[in-house]
Amino acid sequence: LAVSASAQGFGIGKGLMDEARRQLGPAVGISLISLPDAVGFYERIGMKRMTDAFWFSRKH
Repeated sequence: LAVSASAQGFGIGKGLMDEARRQLGPAVGISLISLPDAVGFYERIGMKRMTDAFWFSRKH
């Protein structure tokens, strides 16, 4: 999810997340990886931070 800096603060990101949740329905959970600057946004819209996440990088 990305909203240009000039368009932030108008509810566009929240609207996109609300629509994604509506389209997916109540049986589907959403997990994501966030840039540090966006953590506050996700917390404000009700997402909970997960602290026990790990990444396994595949080498080519």
